[in-house]
Amino acid sequence: MQKPAPHRHVDGQRLSAPVEHEFVSEVLQVVRFGGAFICREEIAAPWGFEMGGCDFGNFYILLNGEACLEVGSGCQPIWLSAGDLVVLPRGNQHAMRDSPRSKELKLEELIATAKSYSRETLRTGGNGAKTVLLFGGFHFEDRSANPLLSILPDVIHLQGRRRGVDAWVLWVLDFLKRESAAGLPGAEVVITRLADFLFIEALRAYFELPDSDKSGLSVALRDPRIGSALAFLNRHPESDWSLATLSRQAGMSRTSFATRFVELVGEPPMRYLMRCRVNKAAKLLRDGRASVQQVAERVGYDSELGFSRAFKRLIGSSPAEYRRTSNSVRSGDHVR
Repeated sequence: MQKPAPHRHVDGQRLSAPVEHEFVSEVLQVVRFGGAFICREEIAAPWGFEMGGCDFGNFYILLNGEACLEVGSGCQPIWLSAGDLVVLPRGNQHAMRDSPRSKELKLEELIATAKSYSRETLRTGGNGAKTVLLFGGFHFEDRSANPLLSILPDVIHLQGRRRGVDAWVLWVLDFLKRESAAGLPGAEVVITRLADFLFIEALRAYFELPDSDKSGLSVALRDPRIGSALAFLNRHPESDWSLATLSRQAGMSRTSFATRFVELVGEPPMRYLMRCRVNKAAKLLRDGRASVQQVAERVGYDSELGFSRAFKRLIGSSPAEYRRTSNSVRSGDHVR
């Protein structure tokens, strides 16, 4: 019988090998949207539209018919059928159409030439077979600092025929449709929270796909050493981490650990740590009254200057400016 992997400790806490579910729980804690929208599209063939890269993620739920999704250039098209859910976490440039031969318009042009368009439904296209889909967008809070976005694939495709997916997709879909149609106060907030749920459920289902081990994030989940490091960086970004301490906890040499981490995660360990720290700091700045110096200390920085530099590098503004802007948005009753 194979002996279980030895447990390692950091700051009095156990760092153990079987961490897939632990890491999923930890990394999903950073999923929070600042806003979301949805639109039902009824499009008759021939049809096609494209969207340029944008600063919000996209999702599509195909309700009826078929569609061809092309993400980026030179990639194989992805065929969607009724019940399928597709998530583009980073909003990569993409085109959707009924056939690879159909010409696509900019989404704005498609809306401008629509037969009818309301807040809830867009009807457009030709005179052929109809495709019905639900299109949505979601904006991550502090997107550039969000550690999750740095390691997700460009496209998450869940087939509606897969057991379990169709049930919760249909449930969310029904709720979204009723909220959009009702026009009740607070509908935008409800839709945003439902988008949170949809995205989290999509990730959980994606992690269980048999071929998900082809992507960096899922490989990291199955790697007990890198997975352990990721779990603790997300949970305790304020700890005194270094490449040496991380590699030692993982039971690897610094070179091997750093190389494997970049291979699976896409960036060096200390860069990922900076995202975790700045992401936590942004929440503290939005939600609390701690000074910038106190926030810096709570997320692991020895100096306010070093913290401010890291924060501005990822967020684009100083911590003080970020707090003022966040307070201004809240006082103006914007949806967050």
